[in-house]
Amino acid sequence: MNNMPDTSSMTLESIALQKKELRKKIHAQKEIMTDTARELFAPLAPAADKGNAIMRAFNTGMAVFDGLMLGVKLMRKARRMFSAKR
Repeated sequence: MNNMPDTSSMTLESIALQKKELRKKIHAQKEIMTDTARELFAPLAPAADKGNAIMRAFNTGMAVFDGLMLGVKLMRKARRMFSAKR
C-alpha cells in the first residue's frame, strides 16, 4: 500500500538514480503531450477538389453560425435569470 521506499537503505546515489529515472519518464510524457498537441492543432490538409473546398467552407460557416446562436440564447437566458422583474 505504501509506495515509500525503505528509508534505512536510502543513499545519495539511490536518490540520484531515482531522480534520473523520473526525469526520463517526465521527458517521455512531455514528448507525448507535445505530439498530441501538434496533431490537435495541425492545419487541415488542402481540399483535393472544388466540391470538398465548398463543403468545408459550408461546414465551417454553419459551425460559426451555430456557435453564435448558442451564445445569443445563453445570453438571453442569463438576462432573464438576473433581471429585476418580480
